Amino acid sequence: MPVEYKTRHNLNLIDETSPTTLYVTRVVQPTDTDPTLRECVYYISQLVINDNVGNRLRHVVTDNVDPYYPDDSESSDDDDYYYYVSSGRKRKRASESSSKSVATGITTVGEYIGGGSFGKVFSGHYNNQVVAWKTCDAYKQQEEMKTLNHEARIYSILKECQGRDVPRLFYKGYIYDRYLFALALQLIEDSRHIDPARLTKKEKELIVNQLRSIHNLGVLHNDISPRNILYEPKSRRYFFIDFGLSEIVDNKSPKLHKEEARLKKILQL
Repeated sequence: MPVEYKTRHNLNLIDETSPTTLYVTRVVQPTDTDPTLRECVYYISQLVINDNVGNRLRHVVTDNVDPYYPDDSESSDDDDYYYYVSSGRKRKRASESSSKSVATGITTVGEYIGGGSFGKVFSGHYNNQVVAWKTCDAYKQQEEMKTLNHEARIYSILKECQGRDVPRLFYKGYIYDRYLFALALQLIEDSRHIDPARLTKKEKELIVNQLRSIHNLGVLHNDISPRNILYEPKSRRYFFIDFGLSEIVDNKSPKLHKEEARLKKILQL
């Protein structure tokens, strides 16, 4: 059945003879608490037409949040997971309330590639940049969304380490009509988790020094394990990922020394 939007200025049903068209007086929004049945039908039909939800999310325009650029301010986000690339041209960073605004960036969400401690990860693009989308359901996964926001905050603190020790963060906010909350992270190509048994002593020492760089900025990773350290063959770089459980501490905190000792034990160093 066709669905047509009518306003009080153009609603004229006197000459209406076809019973096959459903008219609604306004568009229902996700935040509406008491929509009519017709408004719901219209909204759902638009989702189908625009292919905004489904198993294959494909091509959409991002929702309420501006692109995130780590150098813009101390609240800018960092990347995470299997993604890292240069960020391209700069734009003005969104304010703290920007997580409730909408960006104009073109988004493509593709294949499912894994899951972290919090959220699912998909390959895709953001403004022609290859990225890894770390996502959660904005309505059903409120705690996961808080964790992703916290993770973005950690990346902002680690801006000096982005692209070198941790992934680069390009975007934080809502996508797909605010159904998903997401971080767009630098995609680490052909990445794999480290295998301590196959690392040389020099490589192990490099990884320890990378953790020290993170610690020097007052960040305790808090979930050190081989699955949270990726190797990218193309760049021959190692990246720490998954900062959802991280803590902000004094850079002289004894917790940092304990975490370094734990890493050395994992690396058999």
